Amino acid sequence: MNVRDELFKHQDIGYKNFHSKLIPNVPADEIIGVRVPVLRKIAKQALKENADVASKYYEEKMLRGFMAGYRKCSIDEHLKELAEFIPLIDNWAVCDCSCSTFKFTEKNREEVWEFIRPYLSGNEYDIRFAVVMIMDYYLTDEYIDRAIDILFSIKSDLYYVNMAVAWAVSVAYVKYENKILPLLESKTLPDWVHNKAIQKICESYRVEKDKKSYLRTFKV
Repeated sequence: MNVRDELFKHQDIGYKNFHSKLIPNVPADEIIGVRVPVLRKIAKQALKENADVASKYYEEKMLRGFMAGYRKCSIDEHLKELAEFIPLIDNWAVCDCSCSTFKFTEKNREEVWEFIRPYLSGNEYDIRFAVVMIMDYYLTDEYIDRAIDILFSIKSDLYYVNMAVAWAVSVAYVKYENKILPLLESKTLPDWVHNKAIQKICESYRVEKDKKSYLRTFKV
């Protein structure tokens, strides 16, 4: 299987033009234009054939993230592959779609927790990776207090970090309102992140209208 040929075989120019606007920091000529469900199928086939995947194109980076999640191997091997993959993350989409694929975390939470923590002091996408992993896998009874401590301690001027923190806080509110609400009431987060988190909570269909109205009174 020639992975790049396979990607271009599924190229959708209309989708490329649309999606390139959502990831403006990725040059348009590095985006082929392949939809995520198709990328997931290609990733699984590439794994079966042990195919080589480059990392020039956006979709190739996405494939490498998917393959890191789909591969059947030990947790040590997973973490080794993640360590090689994370430096390739250069946009929110590769980060978020890949993180949602790392389901092996659910059976190895403590090992992965220790692995992701150093990334909280890395570059913009290192930190976003760690935050999204916390949101996806650590908003649980066992980890929620540790997760909250981290989310509310992040102070950054990096856009994709702050967006991830706001998103994670909004998800945490839906699951653990009793823990998140007092922190929003006391305006613990940086102003922009605080307002964005409230906005995202108010966009949720899982939050009652009266609670949304109450939260809006705490915008700064």
